[in-house]
Amino acid sequence: MKSNGRKKTIGLILENSYTDFGEEFIQNVQSGIRQHKDLNLVVIAGRFDGIRDKDDHHHKYFRIYNAIYQLEKRCHLDGLIICLGSMENVNAEKIMSRFRSQINNIPIVFAASDIVDYVSVNYDNEAGIKEAVDCLINVHGFSKFGMLGGRPDSRDSEKRKEIYTRLLVENGVDFPPERYEPTDMSVNSRDAAKALLDRNPDVQAIFCINDSVAVGLYEEMEERRLVPGRDIMVFAFDNTTMAGRMIPALSSIGVADITLGRKALNLLLSKMEGEKVDSVEIPTRLYGRESFPYEMYEYTKMEMRNVDTAFIYRMFNDCFYRYRYEYISRESVNLQRLFAEFIGKILTGVKERYMSVEDYQDCEDLIEIFFRNGAMEYTDAGKLLNSISRLQTSVNLEQSSNSAGPNMFINRLFTLMRDKAITAQAETLIDSNDSLINFRMNFHDFLVDVTEFDSEELGDTKESRKIAKENQIIGSFHKLGLKNAALFLFDEKVVFEEGNDDLFPERIRLRCMVRDGELYLIPKERQEGKIDGMFQRIDLPPKCRESVVIPVFFKTRFYGFILTELTHDITTSGDFICDQVGRLLYVAENALDI
Repeated sequence: MKSNGRKKTIGLILENSYTDFGEEFIQNVQSGIRQHKDLNLVVIAGRFDGIRDKDDHHHKYFRIYNAIYQLEKRCHLDGLIICLGSMENVNAEKIMSRFRSQINNIPIVFAASDIVDYVSVNYDNEAGIKEAVDCLINVHGFSKFGMLGGRPDSRDSEKRKEIYTRLLVENGVDFPPERYEPTDMSVNSRDAAKALLDRNPDVQAIFCINDSVAVGLYEEMEERRLVPGRDIMVFAFDNTTMAGRMIPALSSIGVADITLGRKALNLLLSKMEGEKVDSVEIPTRLYGRESFPYEMYEYTKMEMRNVDTAFIYRMFNDCFYRYRYEYISRESVNLQRLFAEFIGKILTGVKERYMSVEDYQDCEDLIEIFFRNGAMEYTDAGKLLNSISRLQTSVNLEQSSNSAGPNMFINRLFTLMRDKAITAQAETLIDSNDSLINFRMNFHDFLVDVTEFDSEELGDTKESRKIAKENQIIGSFHKLGLKNAALFLFDEKVVFEEGNDDLFPERIRLRCMVRDGELYLIPKERQEGKIDGMFQRIDLPPKCRESVVIPVFFKTRFYGFILTELTHDITTSGDFICDQVGRLLYVAENALDI
């Protein structure tokens, strides 16, 4: 993308950021952003509110939280990717009225959207579902199918149900209403799974509308001592990282070549360059795992004998299927080439019926480098281990046909690959646990600092106590565990009003920043600025080109926003941090004792 000397800021508008789908959508847009040095990304994520009871506390919280969407029109953004899912279908008119004034001013691309007359990118739902249905009927001979569907307000839910039903009927399989059960499309779908299994104790295969719904099905099947992949074939949609983590690993339909997020960004950048672009659907395929064993291809003897490079790359893409979606910088190790090098040496050893000590040691070193540089981030352990076993079995069958027999060095290398894969997974779990412990310790230190007040130091008046408490919060901001972040606060709290689409004032103060963990307090004369330039004002390290903005509020009172570096940890803990800061600012505002 051409640069005019100023970094452009892309806004990513999401229904949720903490779901597996939301996280992966963000990561895929991030990967594309990193290919362009003149682009920044800001995520503005709300919360889906499907609650009908207006007096429900969660409903009240969600509708206040979603006032954050006002930033998309108040702040200066050079382009928008909008992925609102079910929220779009519940409030389509409201959403379009929100964006109508912007569509003529800035480029916009919708993702997973059914809004007509605007550029959008969607799944081709049919290709992956057809692949699954064809295998289950024509290979396994099944005739009793079930489905855990979604909400009627979900575009993809209704389309997937229609496609699944039609494909079954076209293959001569009845799909009566009792074989379908709707869900709320979340992990809390066990009751729906129970109802479906109660009505259909003889069901042979179940299609879940997404990976989250399969969690509830797994729970109910475990209660009944049924095993996915053995007693009932189970497959889902979205192919999130959750699918690979489930036990047994969940077969799931996902994109075949390019992700929704990456394609949406590509379309948006083309629009920003003034090009005419059209809506597209991206193809899907079935990623087979233990819950529904399915392989795209076999490791044939001919391909192994020829040590075919295209075959090795295809093997890599099958095992490390998420790698092709990632942006690989010049400084990064090219894992695909590394894989091709040591697998090529192994297959050459099979072909020549010999492997030297030097080649064996080279392969050991390359495998060590391969896994040390994060190979397991792009696959799931079950799929990789299964692929290694398939390849090793094929190699040993090939070698057993000659007098030399199985090569000891080659089998040792396969064992090493297994060990490194398992070790890498264990280290990831340890790192995740350490990260959680560090977060708890940091937050504990923060709370100690901002709640242990000496009343004599705070002053006698309510105003002095308010200022002192607020300054304590700002002065301890770096102890929240945010490595790169900024705290923006209004001069006066903003009280939420239902229906007010111009809630936030024109100006806001940048009170402090954290850069690489170090706190910087902003002098008063430099704090104030327009809210529409909020995303351009921060001075985070150059590597922090992706950020997320989270509202800081308590009850109906908005105090400001935290803009922080976009990481996995922040998608899971960001709301908690901002909620606690909002509560503390409420305490400060009212000069209350804690």
